[in-house]
Amino acid sequence: MKNISKLLLTIMIAILLTTGCGKKEKEENVKNTAYTFVYEDKEFILGDVFTEDKYGKAIDYSEVASCAFEGLDKTYTYEHFVVTTYPSGNTDKIMSIYFNDSEISTTEGIKIGDSINDLTTKYGNEYEEEDNLYTYTLGKTHIKFIHENDIITSIEYTYDA
Repeated sequence: MKNISKLLLTIMIAILLTTGCGKKEKEENVKNTAYTFVYEDKEFILGDVFTEDKYGKAIDYSEVASCAFEGLDKTYTYEHFVVTTYPSGNTDKIMSIYFNDSEISTTEGIKIGDSINDLTTKYGNEYEEEDNLYTYTLGKTHIKFIHENDIITSIEYTYDA
């Protein structure tokens, strides 16, 4: 009986350890395959299901019939950024995050007002450049920086749905 109890305890510990490692591995995979944005301890994952319960109450909301999907595209305005969602079945998923001001920064620490040199120091030189737009791509996600006179004036995360 003691051996069975020890065996069950060993199995339970192994299951708990395996489950915990699997979750951490999943979180690591998201970070390595997609850009994410963190605000007030909430990680916004592009393409993830969006609810105000999960991400916080917006200060403004609007919706419009979607041109690309069946249903409504929805816009949630927060103090420093705007989240746009697209319909996917019975849920709404995060399509883009647009920064309104320089009060917040990307997860990597870049904000509106920073220099292109700051940007390439943090993100590297693996970007696509079109006129004054720098686009970095990771999986199905992009982070786009518009600059004027080498100063970042706009930041937007986007998702290929």
